[in-house]
Amino acid sequence: MTFLILPLQAQAAISQAQLKDLELNLWKIRSDFHMYTVMAGNQTYEVDLNGAISAADSALSDLAQNASGETENQLVTALQRQWKALRKAAQGNTIASQGYTDAYTIQDVNDIPVEMSEKMEAFDQASTGKYDDVRELAVSIEHMTSEYLNIAADPAGGMAAGSDEGRLSFKEAVPEFEKKLAAAKKAHAGDDAMTRALNQVSVKWQFIRQSMIKFYENAVPFLIYRYTNQMVGTLEQAIQLASTDVGKPTFGPVN
Repeated sequence: MTFLILPLQAQAAISQAQLKDLELNLWKIRSDFHMYTVMAGNQTYEVDLNGAISAADSALSDLAQNASGETENQLVTALQRQWKALRKAAQGNTIASQGYTDAYTIQDVNDIPVEMSEKMEAFDQASTGKYDDVRELAVSIEHMTSEYLNIAADPAGGMAAGSDEGRLSFKEAVPEFEKKLAAAKKAHAGDDAMTRALNQVSVKWQFIRQSMIKFYENAVPFLIYRYTNQMVGTLEQAIQLASTDVGKPTFGPVN
C-alpha cells in the first residue's frame, strides 16, 4: 500500500492572551518600580514590585513551555535575554537604602519593557481569543500609568533616564484608550458580566482622565496608581470569571 503523507498545518502554540499577560506585567514592573521611588522606599511598594517581577517570570515561563517551531522559539529566546537584564534592573532600586537609584538602572527599567513590547506587538502568528481586546485595555492602562509614574518619580520630568524612543504621548494615548474601551463595550454588549466590568472601568477612568492629560499641572501619582490597580484587577477578574461556569458574577472594588 502507498500512504500519502500530507504536511500538517502548523498551529501557533503561543496565544495573544499569553503575550498580553507578559506585556501587562512588564508595565506593572515599570509602574511599581517608579511608585516605590515616589513613596521613598515604602516597603508596601517593594512587595508590589516583587510580586510583579514574579508574575512576569511566570508569564515568560508559560511562553517558553508553549513555544512551538523556530519562529516562536526565536521570539521567546530574545524575550528571555532582555528579561534577564530587566529583572536585574527592577530588583536594583536602591531608593530605600541609599536615597537614590542609579540612572542606568532607571534607564533599563524604562527602555527594556518598550523593546520587549515592540517585539511582542510585531509577532503576528499568535492565536487569538475572545477577550484579547479586554486584555489590551489592561495593557494600555498600565502602560500609561507606568509613564505617568516615571515622570512623577523624576524631578526632571522623566527625561533624566530613558531614551525618547517609545516615550508615550498622553494626548495620543488617552483618546486611543477611549476608542478601545468603546469598541470593547460594543463587542461584548451581549455579555452582561463583561459589560458591568467595562462600565466600572469607565467610571474609574473618569476620575483619572484629566490627571493623565494634565500631568504636569498637578501630579497625583497615588491616585493614578490606586485606580489603575483597581481597573486592571476588574478586567482580569472579568476575563477569569468569563472562562468559568460561574453565572452572572458581580464585581466589587478591587484593592
